This record gives sequence, structure tokens and C-alpha cells, in this order.
Amino acid sequence: MKPFVGLILICLWVASLPTRGQSVVEPLVQFRNDSIPAMAFSVTGSGRHFNRFYPLDVDNVKIRIGDTLQVKVTPIKSNRNLIISIRNCYGNCTIDERATSGSKTTAYSVLSANVDTLRELTLKVPITQTVAFTDNTGNKLSLDNSGLKFIFVYISNPNMALAEYDLELSIIRKSERNNEYPLPAKVKRPTMATARYHAVLIGVNDYSDARIKLNRPRSDIARLDSVLRQKYEFTSIINLPNATKKMVKDTLTALSYRLLSDDNLLIFFAGHSVSTDENTGFWALQDTQQEDLDSYLSNAALVSILNEMRTQHLLLVVDACYGATVVSYQVMTNQKLQTWEEKYTQKSRKAMSCSSLEEVPDNSVFLDYFIKRLATNGEEYLPSEELFDSLKNEVHNRTQIRQKPTYGHIKGSTPGAGDFMFKRKLRLAVKSE
Repeated sequence: MKPFVGLILICLWVASLPTRGQSVVEPLVQFRNDSIPAMAFSVTGSGRHFNRFYPLDVDNVKIRIGDTLQVKVTPIKSNRNLIISIRNCYGNCTIDERATSGSKTTAYSVLSANVDTLRELTLKVPITQTVAFTDNTGNKLSLDNSGLKFIFVYISNPNMALAEYDLELSIIRKSERNNEYPLPAKVKRPTMATARYHAVLIGVNDYSDARIKLNRPRSDIARLDSVLRQKYEFTSIINLPNATKKMVKDTLTALSYRLLSDDNLLIFFAGHSVSTDENTGFWALQDTQQEDLDSYLSNAALVSILNEMRTQHLLLVVDACYGATVVSYQVMTNQKLQTWEEKYTQKSRKAMSCSSLEEVPDNSVFLDYFIKRLATNGEEYLPSEELFDSLKNEVHNRTQIRQKPTYGHIKGSTPGAGDFMFKRKLRLAVKSE
């Protein structure tokens, strides 16, 4: 009789184990007796933020495509009208952990729900390959979750009284057999092997306002286009000669939707620009009117578009007067030696200018050395930091006004420790017969 009972117990134990294809719930973290003040919720444009947020590092908790994030909120007090919101953050994420201010991130809101409307007070968020949603302006976006770095869980309290609750975060993991999504070992990260390179070259010298006159920018970007196509691996190069303000904004905005974490973008501008007393820069495009500051493209408007880019690396090169107004501070080059792989795997938002905060002549010595360095490079990769180091002294010494080229992080963007790298085309070996 005893062996028979033992056999039954073993069978029951085996039956309780998760089978191949069955979902497995893995607890991540629990917060007991957490609280949130009254009227702590987000109001668009008001400057008020979600009061409580909980960041999940995708790498640390090993969230994979095909998993499901499970968020359960159990109110302790009677007022249950709490709101759960989910935001996905791609690339560099800056978190402000002050007690009541919420977070400052570039995260995208992908889901929101009232706790009372959820079955068992639980919100389930599938981690699909892509996520589609509509932003605050009505634009439909589609984001690739292969570049997902953080998931932020927000709890909001629109009630008139303090709310207390328990929060449980867990992951429902699926085996590959029952998983409708590809199931890689981990969320894919950008690598040098899968990198794609793109360039936008803007050169303006034929202005609608006859008082603004330049001769070289259009031919300058044609020269740069030639060396990039002949020597380097660029998937796409967009030329915008004599571009209007709208053309530039529309082109960059379109790229902010299309380019993903495997992409790297070079933006080059040659033309006229001005600066205010506060060292705020403005690009003059083809339809700019000299005395109408609103007709210029401001650094602030430009950077607001660049901040929406999901590219791994972004390099902005400005060959114009007062170009350094877009540089936040100069990078101490060679401060820390890195391999090419180390430079690539960390994101970057860098800017390079032909000068500091002064006017420069139309005949660009800076671009001559910029192109010369690209043309004579014999290495497989040329980091922008090394490119800058190789030309800054030459430009300074060989210009009458002693131009001071600058290099640093893009002002207003989240700095990264990586670097944009020009990838040289490798010659194909000719087979001998």
C-alpha cells in the first residue's frame, strides 16, 4: 500500500511542475504599504508629474521579447481609484529620484489603466517586438522593443485623499513552444556588426534674402558627399542644398521615426548662422529673413527634434559662425582609452564646430581638413574624437582669425560615453586565377 501512495504523491508533484509551453510567473519586486499624496497625477503642459514611479532595468531583470510584465496594485484604504501607467525608455534614460517629482526621462507612454477596471487589480503588459501608440499630438508611432532599456511603472492618485497600496511586479515568462514572438536569449543590443550609417548634409548659400551671401556651402556638401560615398559605409546620404527651414525640420523629424538603435546619424550644416547675447544659436536656411529671428532654425528647435532620435550615435557637425553655441561643454579627449567596441556600445550625442563663438570666413579651412582627414584615413574605424583631434590645431594655425574648433556633447541632450565612428569601406580582395 505504501509504495502505491508514494507513486501517487510523485505523480502529483510531477503534474505540478510547469510543462514545456506553459507560462511561468517570476516575482520581481514587492512594495508594501507604499503611499501617494492626494491629487498626485500628471497634467499635460502643467509641469506636474506622476507622484510615484518604479523603474525596471530590462537587462537586470532579463526581460525578453515575448514575456509579459504583470503589475498588481492592492489598495489598502477604501479609495481604489488609482491609475497605472507604463512608459518605455529607449537608450539613455535620465532619472530624477526626488520624492514627489516623478522622473525626467525620454520615455514613451504606451499604456494606462484605472486599477478598478482591471481584473484582479492586475495590469498585464506583453513585451512584443514592436509597440504602437499615439502621442500627445496625435502622431502614430511604432517603436522597436529590441532597444528597450527601462520600463517605468507609474502610480497616480487623482483622489482627494492620501492613498496607500501594495505593489507587486512580476514577469510571466513563456517557453518558446507557446510563444508567438521570437524569443532571443536577451533583448538585442546594438553591435558594430549590425550598425547602419546615415547622413544628412545641409548646405545653403542662395538665400531668398539678398543681404545674406555665401559662395561655398553647396559645393562643400557635394565634396563631403563624394568622400563619404567612396570611402565609408553609409546606407543613405540625404543632400539638402539650399534647404528651407521646413525641409530641414521635416527631414529630421521623419528620421526620428524611422531610425532605430542599430542606426547612426551624421548631420552636417554649412551656411550662415547668428547668435544672441545669451549665446543662443540660430541657423539661417534658404527662406530666412535677416531681421526676422523666427525665420531662423534655433538650436532649441533643432535639439528638440534630435532628442527624439533613437539612434545609437548622433554626430552634429556645424561649419558656420557661432557654431559652438550648440556644444554644451568640451570633451576631455583621451581622458579614458576605449576600444572601438567600447566606444560603439555606449550611446553618444556629440557636436563638432568649426569655431568657437566668432564669425568665420566663407572659405572653410575647417572643411578642407575635415575632408582631408576622412580621405586619408586608413583604419577600419575613425572615431569622431580622433577626427577632431587630428584637425583642430591645423585649423587654428592656418586661419587668419585663429579659429578655435570645438567638440563636445550636444547642448540640451543627454550625454553618453560612446562616440560616432566612421566605418571605412574595405577593399575586396581580387582572386587570382
